[in-house]
Amino acid sequence: MLRKLLTSLPLVAALAVPAAAQDFPDRALRIVHGFGAGGNADTVSRIMAEEMSRTLGQPMVVESRPGAGGTVASGYVSKEAPDGYTMQLMVGGHAVAAALYKELPYESVEGFTFISTLGQFPFMVAARAGEYASMEALVEAAKAAPGSIKIGHSGVGSTQHLTGELLALRTGAEFLHIPYKGGAAASTALMGGEVDVVIDTGTVIRPQADAGVYDILAITSGERWPDAPDVPTVAETVSPGFDVVSWTGIGMPAGVPDEIAGTIRVAVHDALAVPAVSEKIASLGAKPSPSSGEEMTALIEGQVAVWKDVIESAGIEKR
Repeated sequence: MLRKLLTSLPLVAALAVPAAAQDFPDRALRIVHGFGAGGNADTVSRIMAEEMSRTLGQPMVVESRPGAGGTVASGYVSKEAPDGYTMQLMVGGHAVAAALYKELPYESVEGFTFISTLGQFPFMVAARAGEYASMEALVEAAKAAPGSIKIGHSGVGSTQHLTGELLALRTGAEFLHIPYKGGAAASTALMGGEVDVVIDTGTVIRPQADAGVYDILAITSGERWPDAPDVPTVAETVSPGFDVVSWTGIGMPAGVPDEIAGTIRVAVHDALAVPAVSEKIASLGAKPSPSSGEEMTALIEGQVAVWKDVIESAGIEKR
């Protein structure tokens, strides 16, 4: 009798798995992102969708729902059915929004099932070639003439803006922060002499640095970045312990069954393990970084706490 009971347990366990999970996926899936077509978020979404569709055996559609720094897309995805067919390409701004906005139409952590990070990337601090000899020289100049050195960034409340605010708080330097509509506009302002420094991603900074137009003074990751081993970190130059790394990742609405979330996670990790995929992501300035759902949750919770402190300490008005 006992042997009969034991041999029946696998069948019972299989029956306990919802039929929807056993059949998943049986139709097309979507990756939603909150930014314009052709940008980094759109590019990464399409890279992942193409490869994940092979693993999942179903087509994957990329859908752009731009607006309010990605919060429009997050609000949309959070309200979709937790059946595994809608996912979101998230960026570091998801944590910034949780710290910056007084109210959001979704819960930034509890409202989602986090699947995995895809890539992580630092920011670079750049100035016109020959302007400052080092990161130390920049900070010394900012301290000697408070508010005279202008930092250009891609908008108030952007991760780039808050990174500059954190730099000021950690070093005691005072900068004048100038917002622009995107990193490309801020970079153009640096070339034209409207600002003295820009903080942005490698995809914005590196082309001009490689052409000799910019000097990269430092990188914001805690350790030197593999793609730029000769660039010192902010931590080793002017602010010990400084570590700002942004990210991309996949999230889904809260309540997605574990079996379905696991299927998507396997597809994400399998895609990142394909050399052509990891090389494409690396070409965008990111280091492919698969994770567990718990690790992605902890990353977001930690960044929300950091940015809340920066916003309060810098006196930035919440929206």
